[in-house]
Amino acid sequence: MQNLMVDIETLGTEEDAAVLSIGACFFDPVTKEIGPKFSMNLQLDEQLKTRSITADTLKWWLQQSDDTKKVFYEETGLTNIVVKAFAAWVLANARLEDVRPWGNGATFDITILENLLRENSVVPPWKFWNVRDLRTFREYVAGNAKVVKLGVEHNALDDAISQAKFVMEHIK
Repeated sequence: MQNLMVDIETLGTEEDAAVLSIGACFFDPVTKEIGPKFSMNLQLDEQLKTRSITADTLKWWLQQSDDTKKVFYEETGLTNIVVKAFAAWVLANARLEDVRPWGNGATFDITILENLLRENSVVPPWKFWNVRDLRTFREYVAGNAKVVKLGVEHNALDDAISQAKFVMEHIK
């Protein structure tokens, strides 16, 4: 599998936003299968030195369900260890030149994640020309259809799986 749906949960919308969690899954639009999955939460306190948090995003998080807010209380890993584990996991499942990462927005998930990877001296595990955008896909291929959310909303892995299934449903 080479298609990789990535979702992150953050405390801001800028490319240097603090990242709470990374969720990802490989998927195959031909066989309609979800492949290997990745999910890890990141320690927030260590990111406060270099990453940004916005008040609007904090207010938004406060309005979410208790299940959604569990990301603040679940086990976390050191940022450097998590991003290295993520990059190693991607490359253990696909060749660098074959990885097709998808993010929900041309300048959100992938941009923030690449910034976090580089900040931690980790080369993004894909070629920049292979990046895909779910929002553009939704508009031009799926007629602005909504992604049906499975699992806990704003859980990075559940969102990545929901988004991958959406792409597979709409690819002919």
